[in-house]
Amino acid sequence: MRILVTGGNGSVGRDLVPALLEWGNDVVVLDQELSALPAGHPRLELVEGLVEDRIAASKAIRGVEAVVHLAWSFSEEPRVLIERDLVGHQSLLELARFEKVSRFIYTSTAVVYGKPLPGPINEGHPLRVLEARKPAYGVAKEFAEKLALLADRSGGPPSTVLRFWWAFGKEIGGRHLRELLRTAASGEPLRVPIGCGGSFLSAEDFAHAVDLALAHPAAPGRIFNLASAYVTWEELASMVIEVTSSKVGVELVPPARFTGAPFLADAWRLEDRLAQDVLGYRPRRDATAVKEGLRRAIARTWQELRDSATRGS
Repeated sequence: MRILVTGGNGSVGRDLVPALLEWGNDVVVLDQELSALPAGHPRLELVEGLVEDRIAASKAIRGVEAVVHLAWSFSEEPRVLIERDLVGHQSLLELARFEKVSRFIYTSTAVVYGKPLPGPINEGHPLRVLEARKPAYGVAKEFAEKLALLADRSGGPPSTVLRFWWAFGKEIGGRHLRELLRTAASGEPLRVPIGCGGSFLSAEDFAHAVDLALAHPAAPGRIFNLASAYVTWEELASMVIEVTSSKVGVELVPPARFTGAPFLADAWRLEDRLAQDVLGYRPRRDATAVKEGLRRAIARTWQELRDSATRGS
């Protein structure tokens, strides 16, 4: 299969692209930055540009059978989200229809759930985007989901939406995690909310879900949550202390008294039963192995932060 991956140079794409190549696919990557990808691979084509650049997107999508749309600005400015992300998203859907693409996978986010209600979060959970940590971002991602599902119902491309909370591969992104690493390294105690955490998704499991969604006849027109393992902030704080070789302690505080980012004081337990029942999705490793992979990703991220500080000094 020939697959276009937008944003393939990003933190999720740079692990997905090698997996798709390993499984025998031809891959085209459209991104404004391409340095993290294996240039020169015989089945990989790199196209430099933004999704909203109609010329670059038209070149990238020509002759592909499927699209995995990862690219997004992550801006919190409504004008940027509208003029870049949503215009580019709709343009890509139109090009995919013209090219008769057989599968369009849009990667969304658990941010569309806003502030979660108690209990597992399934695909029927209310979308409380105005209460999200990044409301404008959540509104735009929800609208992009609807545009993909509308296209699926009105002439194509056949579209699937995948939602996840926090993905990690060899490294893990996220400003809040980096703040935890720096705090631990500085010798300050880590304050984390009791009973809170989130469903992390490994790059391995994300690639597995994409592979299933590309092939399964029941995938189009559906939204699926994805998760690998639920990790509490107390567990994550212990990983941070270990990789930084810090001697600091962990201070557990009630969520109502937590003064950090509000979204951290919730239990983001995504339920992936629908993906399991419909697609046959299962995490490739048990929870213990997923957490060990997360610890290694945090360690590698910490090393990169240290190397960056050294280069900048």
